[in-house]
Amino acid sequence: MKKIVLFTILCLLINGFINPAKELTDLDKERLKGSVKSVMEMKYILAGNTKDAAKEKIVFQKYTEYDPFGYETGNTIYQDGAVYIVSTYLFGKDGKQVEKNEYSDDGTLNLHVLYKYDEKGNRPEAIYTWGRDRRVADICHNTDYYNEVIQNDLFTKVLYQYEYRGFCTEEKYIKPDSSLSFILSSRYDPRGNLIQFSYHHGNERLSWLTKYTYDRYDNMIESRVFKSNRIVVLSTFKYQFDDIGNWISRKEERQVDVNILTEGLELNNSVTERIIEYY
Repeated sequence: MKKIVLFTILCLLINGFINPAKELTDLDKERLKGSVKSVMEMKYILAGNTKDAAKEKIVFQKYTEYDPFGYETGNTIYQDGAVYIVSTYLFGKDGKQVEKNEYSDDGTLNLHVLYKYDEKGNRPEAIYTWGRDRRVADICHNTDYYNEVIQNDLFTKVLYQYEYRGFCTEEKYIKPDSSLSFILSSRYDPRGNLIQFSYHHGNERLSWLTKYTYDRYDNMIESRVFKSNRIVVLSTFKYQFDDIGNWISRKEERQVDVNILTEGLELNNSVTERIIEYY
């Protein structure tokens, strides 16, 4: 009898790993708790690295909306306090996002994206059609590799790979001539936390690698950025949380190894604040 029980439990565990019971929503992927309706996120550079340094300027601002099922319906990215890009999603009969349209501040179409899905509900491919302005909003301006991306020919296709839980582990950005523009790769721990993120050139040579450390509550407390096999940025994070358990303020204290590899990177500490609205 014990053997039968153990065998049954083992089968259930294996089945759970192969076929996760719950499909990941956008809220799951963003690690947001509760019935989130919208998030306004603003990242400020601090005026110096002292304990009481004041906010100096906003370097990133994004407003994101979600439906009651946890899927993103659209977002607005701001630049210097003004609207830069507005994105809206169109949904299919199964409730999945099938198209995204990005509009510039003057209302012209910046980008149209068409998504495809496989039998597991994952998104293996996206087709990009760019407008006249060709503003790259997918890759945030404050990332370490943004300047390298915009120097390449803009991609027109993205190919995705996933692990068994539905987390994306690889994004291949393809140019119009079918050659590779760049690759983004991700690794996750058993709790679903992103523990490694890397950017590879079109020749698949590693450019940037970031490793993340978390506390027992799945809050990121440290990141280490590597370039040419050496740590070039070490960041530690401190948080404030709302009653639901989502962070609403995150301070980043940075130690940057100033050299030719880190030219152009932000040296000062920063604080990111979020205003979260719930259903």
